[in-house]
Amino acid sequence: MAVTNQNTQAILDVTKLITGKDGQLYVTTSDGAQVFLAEVDTFQAQMNITNTDVQPVGSAQKFAVPTGFVITLTLTEMVVRDDVMLKKLMDDLKNGLFPSFDFQGKLRRRDGSEQRQNFRNCVPDGNIDLMNLQPGEVVKRQWSFRVNGSPDLQDYFQTEAA
Repeated sequence: MAVTNQNTQAILDVTKLITGKDGQLYVTTSDGAQVFLAEVDTFQAQMNITNTDVQPVGSAQKFAVPTGFVITLTLTEMVVRDDVMLKKLMDDLKNGLFPSFDFQGKLRRRDGSEQRQNFRNCVPDGNIDLMNLQPGEVVKRQWSFRVNGSPDLQDYFQTEAA
């Protein structure tokens, strides 16, 4: 009796795998231009969903009721320029304002297919490195933002037909 592989999805096409070198991060400036942040060596966008536990009378089981979510975006930039984000932050703070930024993360496969996620109305949150110096090390600046707009999945990777 011949055995055939019925699950064609079990075969991994490693050419479809994505690594950090396949990603890019862009910020939209106040004049609407998208600027590639080539100096960013790490960035991460995370969603945290909040639930409230409810336990109806007579039930031993507790249930989760979704009540909200928070999106955070963090990045580390190797300090090359200050005029894109740091100057805007400092100028706005001098005027009693808090800036907001729009970001777009992009992943691209070798075959040219892309995933793009937009993060709008991102406000600085928590600690931001203004200067962080260590002898012999590349100067880096850590940023943290709360995303105040719902994320937008502009382009996405689709399941391919077998």
